[in-house]
Amino acid sequence: MSDEQVSPRVDSAARVHPDAQLGSGVTVAMGAIVEADVVLGQGSEIGPNAILYSGTVVGDEVKVGPGAVLGGTPQDLKFQGGASGVVIGNRTVVREYVTIHRCVESGENTIVGSDCLLMATSHVAHECVLGDGVILANGVMMAGHATVGDGAFLSGYVVVHQFARIGRLAMVSGASTVRQDIIPFCVADGHPARPKGLNVVGIRRAGTSPERLRDLKRAYRTLFGHDGTLDRRLTELSENSREGVSEVSELVEFVRTSDRGIARPRRRPRLS
Repeated sequence: MSDEQVSPRVDSAARVHPDAQLGSGVTVAMGAIVEADVVLGQGSEIGPNAILYSGTVVGDEVKVGPGAVLGGTPQDLKFQGGASGVVIGNRTVVREYVTIHRCVESGENTIVGSDCLLMATSHVAHECVLGDGVILANGVMMAGHATVGDGAFLSGYVVVHQFARIGRLAMVSGASTVRQDIIPFCVADGHPARPKGLNVVGIRRAGTSPERLRDLKRAYRTLFGHDGTLDRRLTELSENSREGVSEVSELVEFVRTSDRGIARPRRRPRLS
């Protein structure tokens, strides 16, 4: 953006609290409501009838579509009030009727990274964390405390269980149900969602070299192989991976830190 300061433009039918902070070039459309203690970064656009509740922080050049609700009260019976919020990174697009809830825990934020696309009617619950470049297609429903790694793609109407994790550059097919952690770099599908292989297209688009892609393919086969225990296979991956192959190290660390357990491919029945 230009360094020139441009006064915010607020439609006469919008309601913006005097204590909200509006950056240069912000536009707020007809019927939108912006409460106190909301921060709007420069160049952000707030669409008609969108509601931004207190504690919502929006980065630069963010686009918020009609009817979106950001920073609403979490849908959790443990919530007893208190100040919490939603933080949205730069250049993220939040389409029509998306809902993003603030945290149950006072002082915490639900986080959506930069350069994300949240398509119409998708829902991000309290305490969720989305990395940079994440795409949620229409109707995705994320329960509380779920996390999504950078560059992951959740197709239409995917349902994510609370506390589940979806790794970096993973892709989850439409209408799947995520009950356990989905490892980075894979394509997952089904009820429940299970890995079907590597997300080769997404990995290549991210600029991963052919050598590193081959390393990931070998790591995937080892991780879900039949030999030994899972812990033994993880140790083998750590010991045998080439120095500097961060993707394999990331994969191993993701599995080792899983609380819910990782989703595994469906085993094909062995023929006698």
